[in-house]
Amino acid sequence: MPDDDRQRVDLTIVIPCLNEQENITSILDQVRDLVTAQSFTSEIVVVDDQSDDSTVEYAKRWGKEWGHKCRMTLITRPLRRRGYGAVVRYGVAHGTGRYCIFVSADAVDPIQMIPRMYEKMEQGCVMVQCSRYLSEGDASTIPFKYKFFQFFFRRGVRIALGQKIPDSTYAFKMFRRREMMGVGLSQNRFSISPEITFKSILTGGEVAYLAGAQGTRERGVSKFIFRKEGPGFLYCLLRAFLHRHNLIYWF
Repeated sequence: MPDDDRQRVDLTIVIPCLNEQENITSILDQVRDLVTAQSFTSEIVVVDDQSDDSTVEYAKRWGKEWGHKCRMTLITRPLRRRGYGAVVRYGVAHGTGRYCIFVSADAVDPIQMIPRMYEKMEQGCVMVQCSRYLSEGDASTIPFKYKFFQFFFRRGVRIALGQKIPDSTYAFKMFRRREMMGVGLSQNRFSISPEITFKSILTGGEVAYLAGAQGTRERGVSKFIFRKEGPGFLYCLLRAFLHRHNLIYWF
């Protein structure tokens, strides 16, 4: 249904799910408690990537119980498991918010930062990134193998974009939904995170970085697999470099 036919909100919160029956009710409760205390309007878009467990049933049950208090839409993708990026892109397209943010179902994201991020967006930013590597942040909860990968990736980012970026790979960021859809999102895996960051920067808009700490997953299994994710991250670096130097445009 087109945006014009639905009541628009200020913020769309996309929660991607793949076999998250152990976490989905808890994260929905946490997001509900946060957003119902804010002055801005919001919606939750839960996108299930063909889970084999009871994720969908739990989400439906939650929606029936709390739908009167917190607007929630549950979507099941018809295509089977194309990856994190494909799932959140689907959620972005089905949202109505002026701004959008992704929240992990495993509750590792510091969602208490959402009001601060929203304030920054209202001040004119095109994107607000939660950064785990600023001096006030906390990278202690990030596994060593991720830090090792990000050490080299950040150097690639500096070459590609000509500037030092504190944290481009963390998916917990707020951005302008329609504008990002306008320049286009194409990545099907976790590389959608740097894609959003790079395109926000390359549009010339103001990008803000707020220090924050990522939590640790208590239940379930992480979906990030290095050997599958690497090519997408390298692709984004290359496309950003070519776009910045007006060689091959990305958007």
